[in-house]
Amino acid sequence: MPLAVLSNNKLLLAAKLFGAALIVFIGIRQLRGTSLDLVSNFRSVPSPEGITRKIWQTWHTPAALLADGDRSRVGSWHRVNPGYRYELITDEAAESFVRYNFAQDALLRETFLGLNDTILKADFLRYLIVLAEGGVYADLDVECYQSIDTWLPLKLQEKAGGIVGIEADRKPVENDIKLYSDYRDHIWGINNWTFLAKRGHPFMRLVAETVARNLQAVAKEQDRELSSIELSYKQVIDTTGPGAFSTAFLEYASRITGTAFKPADAMMLEEPKMVGDIVVLPIRAMSTAEADRPDGDGARSKAWLSVLFHWSVGSWKGTHFVKPEPSPDA
Repeated sequence: MPLAVLSNNKLLLAAKLFGAALIVFIGIRQLRGTSLDLVSNFRSVPSPEGITRKIWQTWHTPAALLADGDRSRVGSWHRVNPGYRYELITDEAAESFVRYNFAQDALLRETFLGLNDTILKADFLRYLIVLAEGGVYADLDVECYQSIDTWLPLKLQEKAGGIVGIEADRKPVENDIKLYSDYRDHIWGINNWTFLAKRGHPFMRLVAETVARNLQAVAKEQDRELSSIELSYKQVIDTTGPGAFSTAFLEYASRITGTAFKPADAMMLEEPKMVGDIVVLPIRAMSTAEADRPDGDGARSKAWLSVLFHWSVGSWKGTHFVKPEPSPDA
């Protein structure tokens, strides 16, 4: 066979093989959020600054089955952040993710795998994702307004190892006491619906371990397996939700600063505050509804930009029984 013919045949075969591989690759990419695409995406690419340029979200189903409202909000993250990769991890894929990334960490792995309660798993999973991979986590009911790359002033961007946002910072108003009885005179907290950090950041490690120990303590107190523990709305907030996230932040800040860091040290912010390498954004950045509420005497940060909006489409609140909270005079 002439050499030229042999070369052409080889080229044709190579092209066919490449085309087949490309089709398989595209097919897998289209199955985002399913277990088929899970392992190939476990390793994300860090940005030059060290924070993974990837947006993470979680839900019960793949992206293709999202409701129209959820699909629209997910689309906002794509439109505003074209330079970021995106992955939606489903309930089915979550267990594989945790087994893969925390094979050597029995506390985090077994605590997560032992849970059945959907919201407890959803809260815990977001911390484990950012701890293992780094990047940005956002709830499905969060709409992105501004590019992630513009959330911080240039002078802070190179220094930041993570970003969190104030959720509430005000005096209590009517009916607050059932949810915020622990704060009594002032309601303050860090939200857990959107945050970002470098892979393996010690703050995220502290958050994850705090939540795991909280859950283990609840199981011990109720004398039940993790799979059957029952928590009220307020207990969810404090065990795995923004209450636990805020508590871990205060502990981390105390360790970093060498002083007892209190909510008052991050109250009424008008601009970002850096604690170690974690940047706390003022309330308007991520909690616009709170900043603009007509009642309550609290933070407004009117000069700051809203980088996103949380639509508070919580589907779990009605499934957790209400347990009477202590009186503020107790």
